[in-house]
Amino acid sequence: MKRSMHLLVLVLGVWLTGCTPYQATLTNEERPYPATVPEKVQIFLQGETTPTATEIGHIVVAEKSETKGIELLQRKAAEMGADGVVNVEIKIQTRVVFIIIIPIPIHSYFVSGTAIKIAK
Repeated sequence: MKRSMHLLVLVLGVWLTGCTPYQATLTNEERPYPATVPEKVQIFLQGETTPTATEIGHIVVAEKSETKGIELLQRKAAEMGADGVVNVEIKIQTRVVFIIIIPIPIHSYFVSGTAIKIAK
């Protein structure tokens, strides 16, 4: 019994601390941009007025919190050379994992948007 409980805890620990998935799709491959500073990448939620810009690509990230998801989105956009991310959308997925008979909700935050280079 102890051994199976240790195995369950180990598997759950590995599962909860797994890699952070993300996907970045370039839409403007013929014009590579130098990387920018993640903290300076502007975030524009859906419906907000956005500046005139060139679309670089679409990014989708998954994280354990909304804040970490937005930070990862900014980091990936900066790697693409973006000045901002438009149409940012945040979706929450909740799974319930049962340990013995105790339900434990686990939330995943999916943050997506389109990386842009703002016209100057």
